[in-house]
Amino acid sequence: MLRSAHALAELHERRGQVRDTALIAEIDCRRSELVDDINDWCVQEIPLHRNGASLHTESLGAVVDRMARSWVDANQAIDVDGARSHNTHKHWYHLAELVDGYTDLVTDVAGGRRRLPGQ
Repeated sequence: MLRSAHALAELHERRGQVRDTALIAEIDCRRSELVDDINDWCVQEIPLHRNGASLHTESLGAVVDRMARSWVDANQAIDVDGARSHNTHKHWYHLAELVDGYTDLVTDVAGGRRRLPGQ
């Protein structure tokens, strides 16, 4: 899963650098494949908790993809605006919120309080 998350971040970074719509579509297709890989890993590795577990609205792969995008945006903000800018702070704060949400989601799934789509 970590390799897929890293690859997603690289694809988001690359996507921000290209203007060719065909290449953007190819990158998005590969991102979709990686999201599916993460979701498939979840189905295989995470225990199924149906009794009383509420359904989360998006897959873990989609959450990881959003975190990867946010990480790229936060790093680009440092490059463009500097480490102390309001814009950079805003991007890093958003990433921190996503990480907190991810942590809560994983904790709830592991504890049987929440289940992921496709489980």
